[in-house]
Amino acid sequence: MHMQQIQQAIEKFIKGGDNSDTAILEEILHKDYQNIQDGFFDQPGIFVIPKNEYIRLVREKIFGGKPRKITYHFLEHNNNIAYAKVSLESSVLRFSSLITCVQENGKWQVMTNMPSIESK
Repeated sequence: MHMQQIQQAIEKFIKGGDNSDTAILEEILHKDYQNIQDGFFDQPGIFVIPKNEYIRLVREKIFGGKPRKITYHFLEHNNNIAYAKVSLESSVLRFSSLITCVQENGKWQVMTNMPSIESK
């Protein structure tokens, strides 16, 4: 049961970005969500993007807006924390992401996403 709920949370997160649906992202992202990535388009360095900034980037179509195919490499959980390693592929980009989810008040939410992004 937990695995299915965790997968649903991850897929909601992915589809929220793919469809530029900020209402879904508001719901599925934990209040302390962080997107941690190496590079920001052509800018090198580590970028830590909090929930409100991530949602703004999706709203302004800087992030997301293209459907991606999801492949799970592993998904495991221990009590109220879960980890997933996924590959995502759109028509123009490939992502390898480590996604952390947490369960609070009986609901799974995405806490962190650490994507590695490459152009096709």
